[in-house]
Amino acid sequence: MTTEAPAASLAEAQLELLRQMAALDPLPCLIGGYAEDALLAGTVTRPHVDLDWIFPRRELPLRLAQARELGFGEFETWGEAAPGEPFYLYGEDGELKLDLGVADEQDGSVYLRIHKLAFDIDGREAPAGYQLLLPCDTFEHPPVEIDGVVVRAASPLALYQLRTGIASQGSFGQLSPQQRESARRLKETFFPLYSDVDLEPRIEPLT
Repeated sequence: MTTEAPAASLAEAQLELLRQMAALDPLPCLIGGYAEDALLAGTVTRPHVDLDWIFPRRELPLRLAQARELGFGEFETWGEAAPGEPFYLYGEDGELKLDLGVADEQDGSVYLRIHKLAFDIDGREAPAGYQLLLPCDTFEHPPVEIDGVVVRAASPLALYQLRTGIASQGSFGQLSPQQRESARRLKETFFPLYSDVDLEPRIEPLT
């Protein structure tokens, strides 16, 4: 009982955070485990460390203001898209953790640019120096529900390509068994007729 209580408490706090997010206008766009659970199951299927948002850079002031409304007053830059330009911001409010992913727009396309990361992977500098092209429908998936809470999730293709594309570069280490299973279920549910090669995202070196 003592080992399960903290996880249950965190899950309840995260669900309450999702309820508070549902009152924001416009709704933040989720990626990561909660987005995958929302699209695949409509309920929380496993413990999650944090909640993850993604948005275009032009929305950064709005999304930081929304995060402050939710209690996240300070963010650390854990990844840069270019020197001095964050693409990955990390914040805490007690036991709650919120990651913000900032995408860049160019010539009608949306990219996640990974110039530099502020942490190591297995004692070595995390791989960086590339950009991942996000699908054109990344921010266009209609709202869905998770445990009765309306949320906005990135499109299934965006979720799949973010998981597999970044994992292919090793920037955040290897995917956990749960993350690999979520990627498999996204492919099986939404893209059953496509091969892994068909679904690979375009990844280019940063110049």
